[in-house]
Amino acid sequence: MSVQHHATLNLASLLKLDPELGAEVSGEGKFTPSTELLEADGLRVAAPLHWELTVRATGGDDYILTGSVSGPAVQECRRCLTEVETPVRSSLIYPMLYRPRRGGEVLTLLEDDEDDTLVFSQPEVDFAPLLTQVFAIESPLTVLCKEDCRGLSLDGVNLNDHPEHAPPAQPGRSTPSPFASLKDIEL
Repeated sequence: MSVQHHATLNLASLLKLDPELGAEVSGEGKFTPSTELLEADGLRVAAPLHWELTVRATGGDDYILTGSVSGPAVQECRRCLTEVETPVRSSLIYPMLYRPRRGGEVLTLLEDDEDDTLVFSQPEVDFAPLLTQVFAIESPLTVLCKEDCRGLSLDGVNLNDHPEHAPPAQPGRSTPSPFASLKDIEL
């Protein structure tokens, strides 16, 4: 089975290029973002991403895109740097416009003050770059491998695997809260 690097919908029926007219086009599948897309968004994934998209005609050259993308992102634990698989799911909705042209990008994003609008220029549109970007935006900034992760020692040893490298606890001594001095302030 070959790896799919695209998430393509053929919107010809919405553009009245196909004799069988339809008011919406839907599709779903799995894709693995290309190395270029992953690097551009600083992503790593553990498995192909699942996508579902629907493009609906709203009149004239206006359309609306709805859908979702989900899958496992791979990130480093913020304390011990162990790789952690994090499930990510993101929904999306964008207005779309059809502006036919030859050459150049088939799908572009127009950013303005009110809405971001997708502009497509060909009937066959690969949504993989957009889905990868939406997935990256929804991925958490940091993750923990487990709530009680012990982190790394000063020597860089993972204390979850080697607790004997942890500095000895000093009885009766705890780290004071940086907010302790504020406890008596009356507002």
